Order: sequence, then structure tokens, then C-alpha cells
Amino acid sequence: MLDDSEPDDVPFERPSTADGGSDEDRPFTRAQGNLKKQGETSPVPPRPATSMVTEGDVIVFKGKSLQLNFTDTWGDLHYLGLTGLEILGKDGEALPVSLDMMQASPSDLHHLPGHESDDRTLDKVINGNNVTCSDENMWLIPFNEGQNHELTITFSQALMMAGLRVWNYNKSPEDTYRGAKTVHVQIDGKQVSPPDGYLIRKGPGNCYFDFAQEIVFAGQQKPPIPPTSETKMDSSVRSSVTDDGEYESVQMPCGFIYQLHLISTWGDPYYVGLNGIEIYDASHNKIELTETNIAAYPDSVNVLANIQNDVRTPDRLIDGVNSTNDGRHMWLAPILPTTLNRVYVIFDQPTAVSMIKIWNYSKTANRGAKDIALLVDDLLVYNGMLQPVRAGAKGIVPNCDTPQSYHTILFTDNKDIIRKEKHSIISNQAGEQDIQLTNDKIVVGQYSDPKKAQQGKPVNQELRPKTSVVAHKYRR
Repeated sequence: MLDDSEPDDVPFERPSTADGGSDEDRPFTRAQGNLKKQGETSPVPPRPATSMVTEGDVIVFKGKSLQLNFTDTWGDLHYLGLTGLEILGKDGEALPVSLDMMQASPSDLHHLPGHESDDRTLDKVINGNNVTCSDENMWLIPFNEGQNHELTITFSQALMMAGLRVWNYNKSPEDTYRGAKTVHVQIDGKQVSPPDGYLIRKGPGNCYFDFAQEIVFAGQQKPPIPPTSETKMDSSVRSSVTDDGEYESVQMPCGFIYQLHLISTWGDPYYVGLNGIEIYDASHNKIELTETNIAAYPDSVNVLANIQNDVRTPDRLIDGVNSTNDGRHMWLAPILPTTLNRVYVIFDQPTAVSMIKIWNYSKTANRGAKDIALLVDDLLVYNGMLQPVRAGAKGIVPNCDTPQSYHTILFTDNKDIIRKEKHSIISNQAGEQDIQLTNDKIVVGQYSDPKKAQQGKPVNQELRPKTSVVAHKYRR
């Protein structure tokens, strides 16, 4: 920081970012991804604009020239970048775009000393390699706060344009702050975006899921303001249920990505699963999720070499059949060495959540999740423990399900909701820890429960039991 005695005209020095530079350069990281693109999004209420055209139930804009002006990053003061970009037609399809149709200012880093051969050029945003952490497939330009950073795409004729599909800069978790944050959109010189521009979601910094974001030109509504959002969310709150059993309100979170960490199971060291998840908005209404909203890492048991076509995939978490023992309506994933199992709920706009309901895995109770943590845009907001499905919940009559209890994470102070969900609320605290003490590899204090000495230790992957649930085929 400069003191008052120092001159104001201190030279501005942009940090180096070339991959082949000196030892002071950021380490180069690589990862691979091969996920399908996200599907179509539902139409949203239109925003009044002069270039708007109605095609059936879809609001689109007709024009020949599309201008994108990126005015902010997620925190980096020197560079701004993207991984991929698509222009969406009226049916959600990607319109054909070639490099000769594109013009950017600045176009790349080549005019900066030491970056003359940097390969993070404009063509990379349309090369199709979008789910990646390799910056060889990304576009990066100098960023100057308060100035325009424009990308213009000119088509040979006027086309219907409904929105953008964006993959933000994703080289590494720390490099995601170079990603574009705000974009202002014009079509044939007419403003399409709101006065503050469209908000672009920050990249995850990994390739655990397809992080494409769809921005619909017809309108990007601001999320509802949570009733308790007057103060900043405090992740230091440790308990949602007081000693006398009364519920204590926890600040309602609002973000793009809700990430559920499944830290342990109720005994199975090889698999972890859930039956279902429901998420409710700031007005306590259930959010209807689609396959593009849900992801998991590892994705499912299908990632194992000896398993294929198992139906227990992430989309089963939101199929609405949660109180069941039918494996066809559950999600199951392997527990792999050095890998934390995660479930992602992904939104294209910041979304406030008042309540999350979770149904634990019921087909094999010891495969159910035990210790969990909830992160919103990488900020830890909750941790607690799910109870296993009890044997009595499976019913006495075979193939006859009985209602199963769910677990609720509450972020609301609505008394009616608290009263209704009182018996299913998960306490925002971890269970008691059992500790073994060692000194120079000599055990000086034993676990009170000897069985816990084996928990958390790597297991022999060769002994993993086989599991499979496939779709039933019916004879005609």
C-alpha cells in the first residue's frame, strides 16, 4: 500500500502469464473432460426491446451483428478470459460461427512483451474444447478496469438469436478469477442486456461437471431477495437447533452452485448413495430441477471398469420418486481413493434457497451418506449428519414401500415451515469425534470404540463388491 509521501504516478506493471516463461510464472495445470453439452432451457419472461421477435413461445432477437462488451472479471486486475462461447438460435441450437466472423479488441496477448506467441487466442472460444482445465483451449486478453473489452460476431445475414452459452475461464481454482463476470450485449447496435449487464458464472476450476451457463436474452430476472438477507451470510453459525430444541435461523444462502460433500457413509467403504434431493426457493416453493441442474463426481457406479448401463445416475436424485426401495430411483457412486464424493446443483442465475430436503440411500442402508457438508459457490454454509434408513422403513410386505423420513436443511425463520419440518431438521454440527493419540508412531491413547480405528483408511479396491441395477425389460 502506498503512503501519502509516495508519488501517485507509480508505473503499472502487469504480471506475466505466458506458460513458457520464467520460474516466476504460475504452474501450468492440465485436465481432460468429455461431457455432453447442456440441453435447452425453458423460456423466461421477455424484456421489452425494439429488436424483439416472437417465434411461438420463445422470445428471440433478430439481427446480423452481435456485440459483447466484457466490463468486469471475478477479481483479477490484469487479465480477462473465456473457455468457450456459443450463440443460441431460437430452438436452443448453436449457430455456426467461424473465426473470420469474429473481431475482438483487444484480440489476444500478443502485443504484450513476452507474450508474442501465447496460444490463448480468440479462435479457442469456438474450437469445441470447452470442458477443460487446459488453457491451450482458452482465450485470454489484457483487462483494464473501466475500459471496453469487445467481441463482435457478424453473420452473413440476419438470424434469430435467443441467448449465449458460456464456459468461463477455468485453468485452475485461482485462475477462475480471470473469468469474465459481466457482459453487455447489443444486437445491431440496440441494447439487449439490462443496464447492469448479464452476470456470468465463475468457472469451477475443475472438470467435475459440464460448467456451461446459458444466458437468455429475453430477460434475466434478479433472484428473489431472501427475507433474512439484510446481513452478510455468516458461515460461523454452528448450530441450527438450540439445546432446548428450538430452531435457530441460519442465513439464507444465494448462489450459482450448491455443492453437497458426502464425507462418510454408515459403514460401506466402497459405495455412497442418496435417494433424492428437493430444493426450495426464497418463497418456500419447490424448484423444478432438470438434468442440466444436477451432476455428481464421481458421476455414478458406471465410472467403474466392470459396470455399465447402471441406472443409478445423478438424474435419479430429482425424478420425484424419493420414498422408495426401488434402486431404479436412486443414485449410487463409488468411493475412490483420495476422492471426495460430491453432488452439484447448478443454476444459471444466482438462486436463493430456503430449504433442502434429502432422502438417504435406502436400498442398502450402510451405503447411505453420514457426514455431509454444503457449500454455496465454494463457501461452506452448513455441515451435519444424515441418519441412515432404518430397517423398519422397508416394510413387512415385499415390494411394498412405506413412507421414509427425509432430512431437512433449513435457511428460513418462517415459523410455519419450522413447525412442519421440526422433526426432520439436520443439526448444523458434526457428531462427536473419537480420537486416537500417537507419539513417534507409538499409540499412547486408544479409540474408545476400536472399530473407528479402521474408518477413513484406504481399502483394497480389488475387494470391491459388484453392484448393478439395470432398467427392467418387459415382454410384449
